[in-house]
Amino acid sequence: MYRAIPLLLVTSTFAVEIPTIVIKSSKLSENTIDTTQTVELFDKKKLDSYQVRDIKDFSSTISNANISGLGSRTNRTFTFRGISNYVAYESSVAMYVDEVPVPFSFGYGVVDMNNIYSLEILKGPQGTEFGKSAESGVINVYTMPTTNTFQSEVSVDIGTDNSKDFYGLISGPIKNSDFSYALSASKKSNDGFSDNLLTNNRIDDRDLSSFSAKVRYNPNSPWNISLNYSKNKTDDGGSSFKVDTKEDPYKIDDKPYDESSKMDNDLLSFIIKYKEKNYTFTSATSYAKQDVLKNTYANALNGLQIDLDVDIEEFTQEARLNYVFENIDLVVGAFYSNKLSFDYKEKMYSYAYKTSSTNTLENPDENIALFTQMKYWIDPYFAITAGIRYQETKRSFDRNLNQFFQPTTGAKASKKWNHVLPTLSLSYFANDDAHTYIKYSKGYRPGGYNYRAPRKNLVPFEPEETKSFEIGHKQNFSSELSLNGTLFYNDIKNQRTVIFANNLSTTTLNAKKAYSYGAELDLTYQTEKFSLYATLGTIVAKFKDFDKIEYEENHLLDVPDMTASLGSSYNFNENLFIQSSVNYMGKRYYDIENVQKESGYTTVNLSLGYSCFQEWKVMAYATNLFNQENVDFAIHTPAQNYYHFTNPRVVGLKVSKNF
Repeated sequence: MYRAIPLLLVTSTFAVEIPTIVIKSSKLSENTIDTTQTVELFDKKKLDSYQVRDIKDFSSTISNANISGLGSRTNRTFTFRGISNYVAYESSVAMYVDEVPVPFSFGYGVVDMNNIYSLEILKGPQGTEFGKSAESGVINVYTMPTTNTFQSEVSVDIGTDNSKDFYGLISGPIKNSDFSYALSASKKSNDGFSDNLLTNNRIDDRDLSSFSAKVRYNPNSPWNISLNYSKNKTDDGGSSFKVDTKEDPYKIDDKPYDESSKMDNDLLSFIIKYKEKNYTFTSATSYAKQDVLKNTYANALNGLQIDLDVDIEEFTQEARLNYVFENIDLVVGAFYSNKLSFDYKEKMYSYAYKTSSTNTLENPDENIALFTQMKYWIDPYFAITAGIRYQETKRSFDRNLNQFFQPTTGAKASKKWNHVLPTLSLSYFANDDAHTYIKYSKGYRPGGYNYRAPRKNLVPFEPEETKSFEIGHKQNFSSELSLNGTLFYNDIKNQRTVIFANNLSTTTLNAKKAYSYGAELDLTYQTEKFSLYATLGTIVAKFKDFDKIEYEENHLLDVPDMTASLGSSYNFNENLFIQSSVNYMGKRYYDIENVQKESGYTTVNLSLGYSCFQEWKVMAYATNLFNQENVDFAIHTPAQNYYHFTNPRVVGLKVSKNF
């Protein structure tokens, strides 16, 4: 898991008012202009304008963010402000769903976008506000809440390439009691976009089933208790990528059989809130289970067949106290996670040597974190925020590695890392609608071991540490217009970089020093008939001190030099509306030599809808309207390059009804 390596072998071979935006159950202040950090918000209307149907659709819509991968929902690379988990499964970005952390980035790609109530993106280290370690940011997801009156929704979405999306939701009170519930279910599928010319089938078909259940106890008292359960199952095809060519990107001619990728996720959580006038206590307990099965083929070493079986279980407990004094806002929290199991089994068959190799890894870990943050109002205009986090991570590795025609080598290792992560900021409030701040914070990702080192002693890589500096300004010019601007600089120590061998095995290296700096703008304009959302991000991200001097001042991997987005919606009348979005993803590099560079690209989405009786809505849409063929992810080896492409144009019709 935390070694950022072996799993990649499989994937690579395989209407809101502006001044106060309310997020259900947010850990932030309800008025985000008060927060001393960059926060990007998405409600239902904004998600619809950008036609967000998958977590990867947030690329570019979030400034200086790239969410990509080789196509499989189990494989997601998150890049925020130059810090990336490129081809590694331990993300620097933490994800929370209804105040509970998703234990492993396998599950990031299967969030049901149909069931999202709202979503917030927090950038920069978040160690003094969240329990789970978050070096470069947090994605906070809030699903549809329980309601005190009966509500229901049904939607059917049919598109080209046999795309289908069915969603249903019911919520309401349980008789006349203090209990309420919410139940939702989704079924999504499509035939994929890439043809396997050797089998005459589509190689990258997708199928997702999702179910969510909530029961909430909310009496006329300070107590608010909820029990939540969600289950997601995927049954997908393989990763469609081209080898050494960008011609005819959706025709694959090197896969002798149809691949598969299956995942089964369960997340059970119990949330207790006790709220008085001046303080709120929250306890969040969760148990998560993830099972992944993959079968894939790699066009390396004259053909490799790879079967993967990964089983993960994790228990987490987070407790926090938010207390508001006369001129002090205080947060005190504790977090514990125990990865009860991380069992990795891999079997490779070589067509050239007519022999197989079996590798196993057990990789459990434990994390303990204590964190606190205090905001002190010096006077009505100035506030200072200071916080600190102590985190202890213990990781164990038990590996059996079998290279072809070589004896199996076993290796064990265990190590504990301790870190203290401070944060400090100064805020100036010219008035209730203007906030300028300067902030320093520190984040990190624990180290690990290179699983495939062909020796008895595992080769470690060091923890990655980031010192983040940020200057920001937030301004509400009116109830219709808001603008946020940020300048940032990240000083990265032991920057984590993954390189590939010709057989697509990976090695994690540490660049001694790296850096990233850039600027971001986020604009929102809303009237009764018209909404406009715009983001712009620019960044420079480079190695500063590497073992090989020729890599110094080379660009970091998978970091776009610019992102931009423009989303809008316009109501012609009370029934007819139009929505559109334009997203730009800048150029990126995919090897430390900076030989493999991919150009920037633009995609356009458009939809036209009609609503009637405030219950029915019909919407025709097109994603990637101009059917652009663009490389959105790549892998470089000394012998070959591997390219993955954006989805082609999809045209569809969505019908929904609220009861």
